[in-house]
Amino acid sequence: MPKNISELELNRARARLSGWTLGFAQATADELGFGWKPTPTAPNTYRGLKAAFDLSMRDGRPLPVYSENTDPVVFSESNANIAYRFVHDCHHVILDYSFSSKHEFELARWQMERLRDAGFNEKDLEWQLFYADSVGQVLLYALAKTFVSNQLRFALDCVRNGMEQGLALEMNRSKAS
Repeated sequence: MPKNISELELNRARARLSGWTLGFAQATADELGFGWKPTPTAPNTYRGLKAAFDLSMRDGRPLPVYSENTDPVVFSESNANIAYRFVHDCHHVILDYSFSSKHEFELARWQMERLRDAGFNEKDLEWQLFYADSVGQVLLYALAKTFVSNQLRFALDCVRNGMEQGLALEMNRSKAS
């Protein structure tokens, strides 16, 4: 695992990851016939998400997507993080995955496969950041019932030190706050 990541390397990886995510979100929107609308009042239960998704499918209205806590993240821009949430939320419903830790883990694995399909692999910094962000956050919540306070710092901790150590560092931070 790379201990030293230059700022230039990190910025390039974040930009490529953002580009892939924005493209994936647009392809999802094109396939479904609706886009997304950032809002702080997006559904926060599976039942609420399914109802909003069904309305979007019925009349093409944008799916409300949670707009808070979008920085600092593994993407180079906050709109890519919101686009990621759109794809994530849509596929919760499409794949019939609840918000349980088991289903969140399955969805994270499914998302990693899409990234692999796009040509990224475990050696790529983009893959490592996305793995820490998607799988790592699921594991953190399953273990500690807490959310990551700084997604980029958490992902970099995981990339530099391994998932286990990244999780331990984040759990220690959440205890201290």
